[in-house]
Amino acid sequence: MTHKEALDILLAMLKEKNLSEEEKEAVRTAVGVLSFTYLAEKKIGRKNKKREL
Repeated sequence: MTHKEALDILLAMLKEKNLSEEEKEAVRTAVGVLSFTYLAEKKIGRKNKKREL
């Protein structure tokens, strides 16, 4: 599963499900972590690509 797919599922859960405030906070935290790791992977990929040139 890609980060984009996981993010889409989590965001849909926030919109559609009756979640408690604690559950909503957990989903928002997961979204933040996925976003951060996605950006980090992209940055590492760019650095590796520059290194190969």
